[in-house]
Amino acid sequence: MNAMNSEQLQRRRFLTCSLSTIFALRATQAFPADTIAEKQKFYELRTFYLSDETCQKRLSDYLEHALLPALKRITGSPTGVFQNINMQEDRCLTLVIPFSSLQDFGEWNERLIADITFQQAAKDYFTQTAAAPASQRMRSQLLKGLSGSPVLELSNGETPHLFELRTYESPNLKLARLTVEMFNEGRLDELMREAGLAPVFFGETLIGNQLPNLTYLLSAQNEVEHEKHWRSFRSDPRWEQVRQMKKYQSTISEIRSRFLIPMSYSEIR
Repeated sequence: MNAMNSEQLQRRRFLTCSLSTIFALRATQAFPADTIAEKQKFYELRTFYLSDETCQKRLSDYLEHALLPALKRITGSPTGVFQNINMQEDRCLTLVIPFSSLQDFGEWNERLIADITFQQAAKDYFTQTAAAPASQRMRSQLLKGLSGSPVLELSNGETPHLFELRTYESPNLKLARLTVEMFNEGRLDELMREAGLAPVFFGETLIGNQLPNLTYLLSAQNEVEHEKHWRSFRSDPRWEQVRQMKKYQSTISEIRSRFLIPMSYSEIR
């Protein structure tokens, strides 16, 4: 028993030292401080709520043939378009639109209006009336990429068929900052990547609903593989060490999760 206790104590000390080293090196590895602002992405999550399949087809035609090509010309980045895995329960399409700066985000609507090619491609969409809209309503959320994982990551291997959009809500701004710190300093993006969860982006929500919150997107081949990857992450002693740190206790009041699948024309797949 004494030998076992000694071994466990040594293991705890090793994990504590390892975690301290990770935190100390976090700011100097992967993304040096002077390049984070240059690399950091901003994301708009734009969700269209639909009444039926006819509306979905009308909106999809507009997105595929007008909006996504225009966004490619404007931002130079891929745009993701996803539907809920169960559209009967919640019929909506969600766009993930990356921007290199807040200025780019602020100017893109004006650039769309000035884009003649876009105007021609969107002509049918713009003929919709209040009596027959393509969507019932639209919600928008603006996120800033986390300093520890500031850029969009696309799959380098097999094409994912499933995405999970997760949102961690906090009771107040102070606790929300600690949640962001936990992800940044604890290198949770790397732990998730090692576990196979294949993160696409991590973002702190600047404008949107259920503030303050942190939102991120994961990808997988299917639900079975995704759950296996989650089990691998949760059993990682490095995650357990971060999770047990006192300052990170009770920082999250609610976790929301949506499973998504990419549309055939989505540029993030």
